[in-house]
This record gives sequence, C-alpha cells and structure tokens, in this order.
Amino acid sequence: MGDGLDLIRPLEPMKKDIEAFFDLVIDDTFLRNGIGHLEAAIAEEKEDKRKTLMEDFISQGQKRYFLLAVIEDIIVGTIEFGPSNDLIDECTNGELKAWYEVGTVYVHPDYQKKGVSKLLYKAIEEIMKSRGIERYCLDSGYPIAQKIWTKRFGKPDYHLKDFWGPGSDHMVWKVTI
Repeated sequence: MGDGLDLIRPLEPMKKDIEAFFDLVIDDTFLRNGIGHLEAAIAEEKEDKRKTLMEDFISQGQKRYFLLAVIEDIIVGTIEFGPSNDLIDECTNGELKAWYEVGTVYVHPDYQKKGVSKLLYKAIEEIMKSRGIERYCLDSGYPIAQKIWTKRFGKPDYHLKDFWGPGSDHMVWKVTI
C-alpha cells in the first residue's frame, strides 16, 4: 500500500462514517460470498459490529480495541480485538474461551488486494504484543475469507463442516504472535 494510508483509533464523532463503512463492506461481503439474500443475517452482522464498536468507545479500547485504515479521511479498513465471541466458544467446546479474538477485518471493496489487511494485522499484533498478548484466534464462515486466512495462517485448527448448512463451513484458527 502506498503513502497516504494512516492507521488511527476511532473517535465517537466518526461513528456514523464507521457504521456506513460497515454497511457497505458487509453488504458487499455477503454478495461476493453468494449469500446476499440472507437479509436477517446481514442485519445481525451489522448490529453486531455496531455493538462491538460501542464496546471500544465505552471501554476506551480496554474491552474491544479498534483500528481504522484511512486514506484522506476515507475509511478503507477496520480490525479489532477483544474477548473471543460466543460462536468461537461454541465451535471449540470452550477451548478458546480465555483467548483474545481478532475480528471485524473488513476492507473497502475498492482497496482489497492492496495490502490493507496485512498492515492492519501487523499493527494489531504489535498492539497486542505490547499488552502481553501472545496468541489469539479468528474465525470465519465466509468462503472468500477462509481462503485468505488459510493462505495466511495455514489449515484451520477447527473446521466445522456444513455448520451453516450443506456446503457452508465455519473455520477457526489459533495464531501465535
């Protein structure tokens, strides 16, 4: 990624712009993964991301910690970490309950495959290391993301075949920093 990309913490006055970014990338993600017709799931995902963002604001980055990638005041990516989610707990029979999770990894459709997520991951891992966090997990039910994470992190530690229905798997990775 070239010059002009900054990684910043979200501020409450940016809330509407961040939410608009979530709406854009979540709609795009569901469409590209062939599940754009799942309106209730899309609405649930958007609401979950709004709640996660509010946890960051309320805790001032202590419970959830967000980073934004911005270019000239345009949000082009997000990433966050915090306690592992209920789905990870369910998928791993509680084995990762005490782990941190990296999530909300979204990149604007116009900026995908340009290194934005790599920069976000590198930065969030440095922040986690500075807080004494040496490992984390991440999960995905999106086939496109699963290919990316498998390429980046290797075979998933948990592969739940047909978790979302026939042919729709869910995967969880354990990562050591």
